[in-house]
Amino acid sequence: MTMISTQAAFGLPYKSVAGALLFSVILGPVGLLYASFWGGVLLIVLSVFVLINKFFFVGLLIWLSCCIWSVGAVESYNKKIATKAF
Repeated sequence: MTMISTQAAFGLPYKSVAGALLFSVILGPVGLLYASFWGGVLLIVLSVFVLINKFFFVGLLIWLSCCIWSVGAVESYNKKIATKAF
């Protein structure tokens, strides 16, 4: 008896948590687009506003929140894909 993986059965691949973290550490809000499109768009707009007004410490906090948000978004996405499989 052969088992079909959940990725092949539903056509939706899992996202990599390590990849999402790496993208968001290097690219910040742009890297968040891999994990969460609307979250990335929101934080790109917010970070542009913050950096135009020269709130650099807040910009650092936004960068850190992108890293946390991307890991959470990918874990949530992967959990949703896994629960649809069964």
